[in-house]
Amino acid sequence: MIKKLDKMVLKRFLPKSGLQRQLVFYIVFIGVVFLTMAVEMNSFLYGEKILGTLNDIASPEVSADLVKYILLKVRVMLGNLLLAIGLVMMLFTKRIMFPLERIIEGTRAMSAGDFSTTLPEQSRDELGDLARHINELNANEQELILLAKGMSEQLRQTLIDGEQETKVAEAVEILDELEDALSEFGRSFYRC
Repeated sequence: MIKKLDKMVLKRFLPKSGLQRQLVFYIVFIGVVFLTMAVEMNSFLYGEKILGTLNDIASPEVSADLVKYILLKVRVMLGNLLLAIGLVMMLFTKRIMFPLERIIEGTRAMSAGDFSTTLPEQSRDELGDLARHINELNANEQELILLAKGMSEQLRQTLIDGEQETKVAEAVEILDELEDALSEFGRSFYRC
């Protein structure tokens, strides 16, 4: 029961994508840097230069209290800065991850043959442009498939209904039209 609960908790809170794992790594890395800075600041303020100088000016109790106060302020500032950096990174990653996950799901469906799928083009940034281009590509593929089906039906009818002398010439003409359409599709695809 506990193992099942642990797996559920881990599954829910562990990063699912590579970008999310990188974000967690960056936040941990920044946290370690801030922790190192706090330790360095602690040893600096309690060192002989600062504490010794303060002891010369004021009593040892006042000096120790002043150092504690400065350390508290430094820790609060470092903690706030770490929190702000973490929140900004998380919000930025969420802003990227949600549209990217939708694009991945949509392209998966398209690659499986579901050409009725369209991607949401909500944002005006690069991810919105990517979704727009994928939708255009999907529409072009749908047109090409319909064109190929129509031409194959036309070719079939020509070969079945046509007169013996003209069957081959008409079939070649239809195949040339299909080849031209495929070439045009290829050119428009590489322009995107």
